[in-house]
Amino acid sequence: MTAKAGVPWSLLRHQDEMLRMGGRIVLHTARRALRPSPGAADIAPITRAIAAPPAELVGHYVDWSCAWAGTAGRYAGQLPPHMVSQWSLPLVGELLLRLPYRLTGVINQGASLRVHGPLPRDTPLIVRAALERIDQTADRVRVVVAITTGTERHANLLEAKLHMSFLLPGPRAPKAVRERPPPTQWRTAGLWHADADDGLRFALLTGDFNPIHWCGPLARRSVFGGKVLHGFGSLVRSYEALQPGSFNEIDVRFVRPVPLPCAALSVQVAPEGDADADGWRAVRLAGAGDAVHLAGRLRLHCGTAPTDAADPTPQT
Repeated sequence: MTAKAGVPWSLLRHQDEMLRMGGRIVLHTARRALRPSPGAADIAPITRAIAAPPAELVGHYVDWSCAWAGTAGRYAGQLPPHMVSQWSLPLVGELLLRLPYRLTGVINQGASLRVHGPLPRDTPLIVRAALERIDQTADRVRVVVAITTGTERHANLLEAKLHMSFLLPGPRAPKAVRERPPPTQWRTAGLWHADADDGLRFALLTGDFNPIHWCGPLARRSVFGGKVLHGFGSLVRSYEALQPGSFNEIDVRFVRPVPLPCAALSVQVAPEGDADADGWRAVRLAGAGDAVHLAGRLRLHCGTAPTDAADPTPQT
């Protein structure tokens, strides 16, 4: 049985750890007692050795992420770096369970990836997740989780950071007025679209089964008024439009969810001549009416270089 366009329901058997985590999060929410917010240093990091992602799962993930952009061949013998959401979310969930907040209401606000070397397929991974920062304001708590992925041979092949927030009870603080940046002469790197079932496909590929992404009746009762694509799903598709290999560091914020379906999405990047002193160039995902769904920056970091998958020596 297939969940549209070749992503089979059988992939659920590879997501058992994340599905168990979802159950624990629901119980945690039901039993939680509001306590003072701990500091990031008060919660110990988690390090875990995990089996290599199954070949069937990797194959379908690469097809969903890359086939439309013609970049799937880049990952022969390698794992896409953005697949980090699949193997790291159970550890991230474990850390968040130690916080006194309503985890069913967590908002994913952005992510960054820094590639030090290719992640080989068919090799067990060593994954470390740590709470890097916890900042509390009057109406919300912002959390940053840092994730390092490597192998027994090379400990740091990929660094990722997930930016999340929890809304606190009470009135919302007024939004700060942000100064508009100078206009950018955007260059279109690629176009993609999402259909009504892409949220379900990405859930089967990653284990993130938040119903706002795939269950129409529940999604329509949410603040979004309908199904939306995972923020990481919009990053994954946009990443592949940006000529992977021309950059090894990307940092984005999820500005506005991609509604499902969504017919026209444009991945745009600033010209190389617009890079700042540190080599960063602006990047965004624009939709209908120039709505911005994802915004951030990317660069080819001089201290990091892709290496051969057979001998992934990390750079410093």
